[in-house]
Amino acid sequence: MARTNRQGIFALIDVRERQVSGNWLLGDVLGNTKHGYFGSGSSGGPALSTVERIDYTNDTATASARGSLSAGRSYAAATGNSDFGYFGGGFPFASSTVIERVDYSNDTASASVRGPLSANRYFLAAVSNNSYGYFGGGRTPSPNSWVTTVNRIDYANDTPTTTPKGPLSLARYSLAATGNASFGYFGGGYTSGPLSTIDRIDYSNDTATAAPKGPLYAGLGKSSLGATGNASFGYFGGGGGPTASTIERLDYATDTSLGVNKGPLSTVRRSLSATGNASFGYFGGGYNPAAPQFRSTVDRVDYSNDTPTASPKGPLSTNRVGSGAASAGANGLTQKTYTINSPAQVKPFMGYFGGGQTPTISGNSSVDRIDYVNDTATTIVKGPLSAGRYKLAATGNTSFGYFGGGYAPGGGGLPRSTVDRIDYANDTPTAVAKGSLSVGRFDLTATGNTSYGYFGGGYASGQKSTIDRIDYSNDTPTATPKGPLSITRSQLAATGNSNYGWFAGGGNPSESSRVDRIDFANDTPTASPRGPLSTGRRQSAATSNGSFGYVGGGHAPSESSTVDRIDFANDTDVAIPRGPLSVARIWLGATGNNVFGYFAGGQQSSVSTIDRITYTNDTVVASPRGPLSVVRYQIAGASPTINGFPQ
Repeated sequence: MARTNRQGIFALIDVRERQVSGNWLLGDVLGNTKHGYFGSGSSGGPALSTVERIDYTNDTATASARGSLSAGRSYAAATGNSDFGYFGGGFPFASSTVIERVDYSNDTASASVRGPLSANRYFLAAVSNNSYGYFGGGRTPSPNSWVTTVNRIDYANDTPTTTPKGPLSLARYSLAATGNASFGYFGGGYTSGPLSTIDRIDYSNDTATAAPKGPLYAGLGKSSLGATGNASFGYFGGGGGPTASTIERLDYATDTSLGVNKGPLSTVRRSLSATGNASFGYFGGGYNPAAPQFRSTVDRVDYSNDTPTASPKGPLSTNRVGSGAASAGANGLTQKTYTINSPAQVKPFMGYFGGGQTPTISGNSSVDRIDYVNDTATTIVKGPLSAGRYKLAATGNTSFGYFGGGYAPGGGGLPRSTVDRIDYANDTPTAVAKGSLSVGRFDLTATGNTSYGYFGGGYASGQKSTIDRIDYSNDTPTATPKGPLSITRSQLAATGNSNYGWFAGGGNPSESSRVDRIDFANDTPTASPRGPLSTGRRQSAATSNGSFGYVGGGHAPSESSTVDRIDFANDTDVAIPRGPLSVARIWLGATGNNVFGYFAGGQQSSVSTIDRITYTNDTVVASPRGPLSVVRYQIAGASPTINGFPQ
């Protein structure tokens, strides 16, 4: 079964469009890779709490101040993944176990305190992949000694105390770290003198003692240095010792060799920090023995031509030493670029919520579009459905969204078989009616992959087990009935990945925790029952990121805020409750991308709230984002990235 590697998760935050030879390229900048964050440190006085952001697309400008840390500290360490930066440890001792998280998508807010280090430490270093961060080495205040300790923070559950993992090969402080998706490298540092040792942590076996690699260039020790890199090379720059302005490159493919001396920094500096993206490394701040001693200098190393002297770019807004630095693009974090074939597919940063009821309209035809790049704004009203309806379902592929079934308002109402298609590339006209479902029904649900959409369950003169399949390549015929659900049920939710669809909850109270799985490659047999939800529920909604499915809200047996997570790789277990929605509700809608899930609307005296779940940190309460344009419930959601987007 295919499963998304967490290294491939990316935030679709900044996408540039350009057309080349008839193909649209989605790339240039994917994720939050356009920014680097420098935080904490000292300017010779009290420790700093400020966080500054470098814009890689305009790196000659002075760095801009963003949301601060909870308290001032210096000689902390920082690392992160595609969504968040984590600043840990530091001085003064009162905050030297603290780990704080900067949210790249909302970086003007104050950093949030997460699970602490296992003990007080400062002068430490940190590195990560997209799943875990590792904080290693450093000094402890009591007793005043240096350590080999490595603590691992789990980004999917970052509130507990960090877990001790395999130690470094020797105790040291004032070291630096970088790495790629498979390994982390801790280099240099100080014990009784500057060290040249490089230790490698194997993320796939992180309980073992780190293996000595390298060493640094010519075996010459250095401490108080900075480090960053890309997927192939790590760069260790500056520091105290005889090579204070040098930049040394470690080749991950031959990591037992000596580091190679590359182009130096523009000035001698120590106690600096570094981060970067796949193309460039940025070394910022630091201490120079010559006046002025405290520096705001930022030097940029071009990885494609790393022998010249590093190029000074726009400075930090404050002089600082002993800071930490993080970026979504550093340490070889995998970013994805796709060549795609239509302008519709350059809109993976939009989600659509359609139909439903409002306090004044029974059977709404309106469609609201949420912008994932700016998800705090009120959703924008787009082209409506062909007719008003509620209790409908939706799914789609990278080009189109399909809204099917539902209940027509007025005159006692009728179960609808209509399927409307929204064109993501031109979403202002009225949706186009396509081939209908095999039978009219409401309180159904839908999921799918890049080729087919599956509409299952529902109600019309009784509960249904029918699953109808829409062929996206030929969407005008009536949908084809496929293998049914294991039981008849309505008011259920569905989500999936590229191989399977999961239908959860609904039906009679005694069966409302049931989860059925359909195999897209063999969709004629009866769906297979899998591990149940944590509690029975109906009238909920669901979305996924390719590895996990999230079923939120619903009636269980009253309005619920619970979010259950289904592990697609181990779907026979009971679903695990994660961080709840911000408000309990029923008859809501859901959609999302590979990083965030959005749960919208619902009935609890009716709401317009949209809650956002962060998949890499799914234990916290969902974050309210910009609302729907009007209060409504019994809606459906679709997005170019839901379920079938390339993994």
